[in-house]
Amino acid sequence: MPEWIGKTIGRVRIDKYLARGGMAEVYLGSHLTLERPVAIKLLHSYIEQDADLLSRFHREARVVAGLRHPNIVQIFDFDTTDGHPYIVMEYLKGPTLANYLRRMHERHERIPPHQVARLLKGLTAALDYAHDQGVIHRDIKPGNILLNSRADEIPFDKPLTNDVEAILTDFGLVRIVDATSQTASGMVSGTPMYMSPEQARGDKTDHRTDIYSLGVVLYEMLAGRVPFEADSTMTILHMQINSPPPPIKGVPAAVQEVMNRALTKNPDERYQTSREMAVDFYLAIGMTAQAETIREALPEHIATVTPAAITEKPARSPIWIGVGIFSFICLLALAVGAFRLLPRLTNSGLPTEGAATEITEPTLITVPSVTVDLPASAGMVEIKAGSYEVGREPADDYHSAVKAISLNGSWIDQFQTTNSQYQLFIDATGAPAAQEVGGEDNPVRGVTWDQAAAYCSWAKKRLTTEAEWEAAGRGPGTAPQLYPWGTDDTAGGQVLTLPDQDTYEVGSLDFNQSLSGVFDMVGNIWEWVDEPYSPVPDGFKVLRGGRFGLPVLDLAYRLPVAPDDTRYVKYAGFRCAADQVQ
Repeated sequence: MPEWIGKTIGRVRIDKYLARGGMAEVYLGSHLTLERPVAIKLLHSYIEQDADLLSRFHREARVVAGLRHPNIVQIFDFDTTDGHPYIVMEYLKGPTLANYLRRMHERHERIPPHQVARLLKGLTAALDYAHDQGVIHRDIKPGNILLNSRADEIPFDKPLTNDVEAILTDFGLVRIVDATSQTASGMVSGTPMYMSPEQARGDKTDHRTDIYSLGVVLYEMLAGRVPFEADSTMTILHMQINSPPPPIKGVPAAVQEVMNRALTKNPDERYQTSREMAVDFYLAIGMTAQAETIREALPEHIATVTPAAITEKPARSPIWIGVGIFSFICLLALAVGAFRLLPRLTNSGLPTEGAATEITEPTLITVPSVTVDLPASAGMVEIKAGSYEVGREPADDYHSAVKAISLNGSWIDQFQTTNSQYQLFIDATGAPAAQEVGGEDNPVRGVTWDQAAAYCSWAKKRLTTEAEWEAAGRGPGTAPQLYPWGTDDTAGGQVLTLPDQDTYEVGSLDFNQSLSGVFDMVGNIWEWVDEPYSPVPDGFKVLRGGRFGLPVLDLAYRLPVAPDDTRYVKYAGFRCAADQVQ
């Protein structure tokens, strides 16, 4: 409403009214600290006089704000103002998939299958990530999918370029609104044309309701219409519950089989993860090699059912010959890679397995029959739970005062992320390349904090926290060592052998490793970290370690970097961490 224009909520000034939906009014604002545009959603609710509902709003919003994935719109803040709950979100100027499809349908055009596959890949990765965190969307539809291009605006009258990706927005908004408005008994939340049968019946739902809704979106991209249309909401809901989806004219039989399984009425017969649907769709349109990159991310016990298997036809298609050849090449490449890395991994003390725990948040769903998609422990080092001392005296602009920090235990990459590893991420996601080019086994550098976080998420990990990073280098106890190799700042003169003009291959200098067996924490590149353990200005990110060309910096050194300060990015790389591993 106009009365909000010009007001400041928290750290956001509301500049412009954008739209009104069934759940919220949407405004464009300016974050006064980050100096960036943001979207503000003021929710329709009645919680101003109900402390329990207010508590539920904060609990649900906190869970959704914890989702960090490149294909999910980020929530920056949430709170209430004058009794109105609001959410501050990342602002993306790209159109919604709904608006883009509407313009295409007006011209009787369709998105080409290969471009549909690219959009589907990002959406399924985002959904499976959220489901692994115990969060479901409940309102997957084209109106909640943004098209985003890093290069330019997206015109409605031209085909989508290869850099366009699909970003899910309003994640958890249905659940948050339900938590605040006390949806009346017998009413259902969501959008009828995209509802699953169980959602239409008002039954209890789990993550498979999102998979059905994504199947409807896929159907619409291919057919130019949704599977069920009628004049009344009740008729559409009845069709969602009882009617099979009409066949899509002109699509291959294998594609239709994917649609049939995605939109089956029984959740147990549906795809159990959305990536299974993506793999089958890639195979159905002949993108066999790309399907393998998605299949590798599936939990090991989930066997993707191919379209050929659904109809029990003999597997004699040339596609499967290609899969066999591709698989053999991958195995051969893995063997060669393992042989090359063996000298570095020997005597590193790498753990081989870790324990997994179930999601216990009582207000969230648990995902039946699907285990959490954990990264492998290979190439990672365990940081034991316990108390660690960080910081250094005297404190200054680049050192925190000494403090004790308790860690719950986690795993950290033994080596910095390399150029070859980052290239796999670029090939799989279309992410932008790093600013600097180096050898395959040299650390990738010239990446922003956001790029580093996106890579770690793609690898089923996360950025290291600042405390984890320092604990991995210095070790436990009081007055821990200040350098990876001990307390001598020259490592007996070996520091003089560190290259000063460029990076070197990760793990190639035996002396430059910590007590935990973590390599190259100083002397190669700075590393982005998350969750600073001492305050930094809003929007700042922290670099740790020491880079080539500068004197070796101690492991307590921390470099806060302003969001618009690009001087350090060309020297910046990263490594990832994980709470649990396979």
